[in-house]
Amino acid sequence: MKKHFTATAFIVDSKQRTLLMWHKRLERWMPPGGHVDDNETPADTAKRECKEETGLDVEIVGDAQENLFEENPAEGCMLKKPIALLLENIPASQERGETAHQHMDFLYLARPLDESQDIILDTNEADAMQWFSKTEIEALDTSTEIFANVKFYILSVLS
Repeated sequence: MKKHFTATAFIVDSKQRTLLMWHKRLERWMPPGGHVDDNETPADTAKRECKEETGLDVEIVGDAQENLFEENPAEGCMLKKPIALLLENIPASQERGETAHQHMDFLYLARPLDESQDIILDTNEADAMQWFSKTEIEALDTSTEIFANVKFYILSVLS
């Protein structure tokens, strides 16, 4: 099965809420994300998708890790460490001309750079967008409103 690299960002604000969009095609609440473009790191993709889909400039938050290039920076640099790596099954889509495939998804935690920024809904991708508290996420139905894995990861970053 064909596989694509993707990146997703759970944007969490200072009030411990996460921003989700009602995805048109998937008909579920989803965080921003998309395919990794040429010459992008997965973290770059997550930042770009946040800007394109929500209007927000974000900082990708990665776990602390030892800088293996500290002594020899000419050899490379450390990438932001995702909170999870998933292999997701994506069904075929006639309207997009896509066969069934899989996404190798890098999940990141992100924070808005400026919480006074206005959120701007990308109507090509989503019908609605809103901030959700932990209690509101807990109340979402995994059979009709949110995918179980998305709910799990949101609850883990909001705890």
